[in-house]
Parts: sequence; C-alpha cells; structure tokens
Amino acid sequence: MTSTAIGTSVPTSRLAQALGQKKLPSLDGLRALAVLLVICHHLNVPYSPDGRGVLTFFVLSGFLITWMMLKESETTGNVSIRNFYVRRVLRIFPGFYVFLILAFAAQWKTEGGMSGTILGDYLSAFTYTSNYRFALMPHIKHACWHTWALAMEEQFYLLWPCFFVAFQKDLRKLTHLLIAAIVLVDVYRVVLFFKFHVNENWLERAFDTRVDHILIGCLLAVLMKRGALLRFWNFVTARTWISLVSVALIVLSIAMDFRLHLPYKFAVGFVVDPLLTAILLVQVIVLGNTWLWGWLNWRVVRYLGQVSYGMFLYHMMANRLVLNVFGRHSLWIHVPVVTACAAVLGACSFHLVEMRFLRLKSRCTGPAAKRSLVIAAPSYQLAGSFRRSP
Repeated sequence: MTSTAIGTSVPTSRLAQALGQKKLPSLDGLRALAVLLVICHHLNVPYSPDGRGVLTFFVLSGFLITWMMLKESETTGNVSIRNFYVRRVLRIFPGFYVFLILAFAAQWKTEGGMSGTILGDYLSAFTYTSNYRFALMPHIKHACWHTWALAMEEQFYLLWPCFFVAFQKDLRKLTHLLIAAIVLVDVYRVVLFFKFHVNENWLERAFDTRVDHILIGCLLAVLMKRGALLRFWNFVTARTWISLVSVALIVLSIAMDFRLHLPYKFAVGFVVDPLLTAILLVQVIVLGNTWLWGWLNWRVVRYLGQVSYGMFLYHMMANRLVLNVFGRHSLWIHVPVVTACAAVLGACSFHLVEMRFLRLKSRCTGPAAKRSLVIAAPSYQLAGSFRRSP
C-alpha cells in the first residue's frame, strides 16, 4: 500500500504514516524484548517481572493476526479460513514438533525413562492442551512446561477466524463485542479468585481466564483499522517522552504486583497491564526511529525478534545444556550464556526448519493469499491504508 489517507476531513497523522510502512521492524524488536523477559524470569533474575514477556506476546499476537486479517479482508473482500489455518500450521507446527521430539528424546536419554506424569505433560504439549494440564496438576520445570503459552495461542487461533469472518463487514459491532468479551473475562476472573478461591495456576494459564489479553491486541487492530480514538493515539504518540509515561506505569504496576501479590495481579494487573502494553505497542510503531526506541531497529535486535519463536521454545533446554556443560555460575555469566545458546538454537530452528515450511505457504494458499499480507511472514509487514471505516 502506498496510500495513508485517513479521510478528507482528518489530517494525516504520524500513526497513519507509520502504519503505511511496508515493514515495521520495531515490532521484531519488541518481540525480542519479550523473549528476553521470559528468559530472565525463568532463570530467576531478581526483580524480573512474572509473566511480562508472555503478556507482551499475547497482545502482540492478537494485534498482528487481526491486523493482517483486516488487510486480507480489505484486499480480497473476504478472509479465507482455510488459508488462515494453513498459514498457521506452516508457521507454528514444524518448529514446535521438532522441538518437542528433541526435548522428549533428550529427557528420555538423560533420565533413562519417564514417569507417567511427565509423559502426560508431553502428551498435553503435543495436543496443545498443556495450559489446562498445568493449570490442574502440579508439575516440575522440564523442557516443555512453558508450552502452556503456545497452547493458549493455538486455542485462540482455532476460534478467532470464524468469529472475525462473521463480523468483518461491521467493525463497529466487532469493536463492541470485543470490549464486552474483554470485560466479561475480567469480571469472570475476579469472581473466580475472590468468590470461589480458584488457584493461581488456573487463573494464569487457562484460556478462559487469559484470553482477554489476546483480545486486547485484536481490539487494538480493529480500532486502528477504523481510525477510532484518533485524538488519543495522536496524543500518546505526539512526543517521544510520553512513551516513558507508559513505561513508568507498567513498571509501577509490576512494583504493585510485587508488593500486593495475587489480589492486585488478578483484579488490577491483569486488567491494566495488557492495556498499557497495547498503548506502548502503538507508541513503538510510531516512535520506532526515535532516539529512545531506535535500538529496537538495530539489526541484531530485529534478528532476535525473527528467531524469537525458536528462542522461546528452546530456552529451557538451553538452560539445562549450559548447566550440564559449564555448571552453575553467577547470573551475570549464566544469563548471557543461556541467552546466547537459546539464540543459536532459535536460529537453527528458524533457518533449518521453520523457513523451509514457510516457503510452502504460497503454494498451499493460492493466488488470493499472495495478493494479501501473509500472516506467517517472519518480518512484520503491515501494509495498507489507515482510514475511518464503520
């Protein structure tokens, strides 16, 4: 897309210009930051926020998937549900199942067999139901326990296309339904925690108590496509320093979580944190070339974002490998070494497995998909007009 018109009565904004770019590498940088937050938390780095990286992934995934579906709808007049699932399968399944086979083989070899519990964990990971498995049963931190987050996203991908297609011609109604769904999940989670005292694992990992974080990303994409809340978006992206307010509020919320623990986390943090993340995402899109956020566009950071899926998959395996080879060292040494190892494994997954299947997507989805924006692209390409729509 070369046009960034919003409408005859609305001046072109920085946000419209940013969304009109063919590529937005700053989102690759944001993805790299998210996976680094995940690694730091799982390696028990002091004061690393619990779940911040995964929450960022959820919001970012909801936004990107929905934005690209909106562009396909605009380009072709409809969204092919079949093509959507084909692209998702080619993007996610090969890398995931190769990882799962390697993790299973490594654990079997090192431990000389597995308990029924661990076998059940791997089976739930294989079927993308590990979020409910780990929500219901205690588990140890083995190489596949973090797959609960991927299970959450796959369950979302299973449901969202049909819902989107049903309302793609009426984005105003879709906006209202998304807001209602988000509020409903927020209230439902609070009731489960305070009224029924549901355990922390369920509230953190079950699809029904966390899907609002992905839906906030979806809502953001729909608002962007409609050109809704333009004054607010123009205000929060007008000055670079305003993005520091978003960062400060996120840090404050993290600090409140550390201090007040679960009541704050499930009643307030899980409500405001994804909203603040969505605002920061917009600011990063617009301010990606500024002095404050330009580092997101550094080549090495962008590359880490591109291989972040593999890094997420293999970082626990990388941790075990580093411990076995080098033993325990201070976090100043251990964290960079594990991160580097995860990056190498992620790069191998990306180039040797993922890209081989991504090259098949044009064959499997047909000419219509070639004309639209490909969801499985390794670099985020948000091309299209940014204008008011119903």
